[in-house]
Amino acid sequence: LHRYYLDFLLLALIGLLWWQVQSRGTFLVQSVGSRELEIDYSLLLGPVLGLMAVGLMVMRVFPWFALLLSRLAGPVAPSWLVHSLRHVARDPMVPGMLIVLLTLATAMGVIGSAFSSTLERSQKERALYEAGADLRVRHISGSGVRPGARFAEDVQEDPAVAHAADVFRTNGQITATGFSTSASILAVDASRIADAAWYRDDLAGGKSMRDLARLLLGGPGPPEGLPLPVDTVGLSIWLQSTGLTSGANLWARLRDADGKYFDIFLGNLGAHGWTKIDASLSPVVGFGRRPINETRRSSFQPPYSLQSIQVTNRLNFGPENQGALFIGRLDAVTPRGPVTITDFQSADGWSIVEDFSRPGLYALETSRSASGTRFPASTRFSWASGGIGMRGIKPGKTAAPVPAVANGEFLKVADASVGDDVILGVSTYSVLVNIVGTADYFPTLDPGDKPFIVMDLNSFLAASNIHSSNLPAGANEIWIDLASGPGGPLDSGDADQVTESMRQLGIRIREVFDSEAMVADRVDQPLVNAGWGALLVLLFLAVTLASASGVMLFSFLDTKERQTEFALLRTLGSTAGQLRSIVWFNLFLIVVCGVGLGTWVGQLVGVSILPLMEVAEEGRRITPPMVFTTDWSSLIVSYAVLAAVTAATVVWLAWLSAKIQVEQVL
Repeated sequence: LHRYYLDFLLLALIGLLWWQVQSRGTFLVQSVGSRELEIDYSLLLGPVLGLMAVGLMVMRVFPWFALLLSRLAGPVAPSWLVHSLRHVARDPMVPGMLIVLLTLATAMGVIGSAFSSTLERSQKERALYEAGADLRVRHISGSGVRPGARFAEDVQEDPAVAHAADVFRTNGQITATGFSTSASILAVDASRIADAAWYRDDLAGGKSMRDLARLLLGGPGPPEGLPLPVDTVGLSIWLQSTGLTSGANLWARLRDADGKYFDIFLGNLGAHGWTKIDASLSPVVGFGRRPINETRRSSFQPPYSLQSIQVTNRLNFGPENQGALFIGRLDAVTPRGPVTITDFQSADGWSIVEDFSRPGLYALETSRSASGTRFPASTRFSWASGGIGMRGIKPGKTAAPVPAVANGEFLKVADASVGDDVILGVSTYSVLVNIVGTADYFPTLDPGDKPFIVMDLNSFLAASNIHSSNLPAGANEIWIDLASGPGGPLDSGDADQVTESMRQLGIRIREVFDSEAMVADRVDQPLVNAGWGALLVLLFLAVTLASASGVMLFSFLDTKERQTEFALLRTLGSTAGQLRSIVWFNLFLIVVCGVGLGTWVGQLVGVSILPLMEVAEEGRRITPPMVFTTDWSSLIVSYAVLAAVTAATVVWLAWLSAKIQVEQVL
């Protein structure tokens, strides 16, 4: 009884230490006031004591298991099996110790064979995760070659490219908690990203890249806007401003038939009373809204749609940054004459462009308080100072939030959960996002660096074109899945070929991430292939041979000691085959239980231990996490050694049992 109490206390101590290792998440600790990581040697005892705990459990459970099995087999099993089970149940100590020995040896072999393969796979997947795809190209989105910088379709026409997806990467601020926290923003083309990107299903709790893409595709598309006649050459608007100086200007944002956005300058708002402003459809672009050349202008195709009307002021602070605007009528100027688009007699059908970071600053209402008799009823747009986004109105209702997938740290900082809306600040404007799912990791995004959020590129740009005073530059990356030839993936020269063809398209490349070169650089590091796994496998083979020697010695001594028992069984009518079965039973029971239990324990301990070693060269946790990978080719060699020893022992025991002289023994 005292031995059981001691075993229980030892198991409790081992369990406490194991829990401490798992809660720490690593064997490395950082002292207070120091930036250096140190090994906590007390935690390194955890795996050793864990294997000891398995041995104690086997020594305590195996006798009960043998006894239960003998009682269950008694009524139905053949006589030789019943006799063998009862013998093991009466004297389980030595077979139990051999099972423990084989269990520990096999567990060490599983861990040793998995060490090198797991480490090499981790190095490869770290490079793939950092690259994001076979080829990732960062480019200058505002190069002016194409509005929106969407080049994926053109790049995909290259025969070396199987799939391509446009991506936009930037930094933002989480503003839902009363203070700003930096976050990484990744807007991907959700309709293409699943074919172009590298991904591992365990990065998002079992959800595949296609599952995440489907969540992101549920967002609102580009707003319809207010359609203009096909032959529109300008806009004419009646308005009256209040509290504005000569520094205030009026702009209109339009979208063409191909979905490209552009701004036009309507006029200055410094005049008093009702004023008619006439403006031609002369697109402007970029910061400061400079006029574009004729070549760029011809790239916009009618018919156009009015997306918003906005007010800017050169003075973005003080009382000059507040005021009101009464709008009487909006006409489209055509060769046939003016065509009324809306009379603004009511605010119905229009909404403000909300500044989510500072809500409540803008108001839109039907008004009869404007001076003069030209427009007895008009629409009044008023604002207070303090906003940072676009100050304007748009046709239609307020846009729905953009669906987004965020990691756990993002939700923690934003104090949000799946289904909640979160305000996300992006440079000079804010967008409202709705959390539709979570992902612990997403290619190229390091959760240890900062929280991240992923959205659909089309939905994000649609929201940005509504809320940003300057037109968004568009995508700034292309993720490419290279095509495969008959013999496998194309060689590294295809990456150079693709980047050269991209330059010919006018893409100004900033940086290229070639996954093949990055994988080769990581896997070829000396520490990765230094033979750690081979050393562990050799150690396992040595222990296996020692265990096999113990099994052979036990089988020999057991057979010699039981000669009288075997002779009596022969006189009682047991056949030679039954006698051999009795002799072999202990051997097979020890080998099968030891190897089977050792394989399971090795997998269990390996899965628990190897993630604790996920520390990169710079002392940070690696991204993505390791996946326990067993190298079955090296492990089968060790299994083959055990199988060969078992087969040789079987033949040897058959020879020993055949040499028993019953008369001489009796």
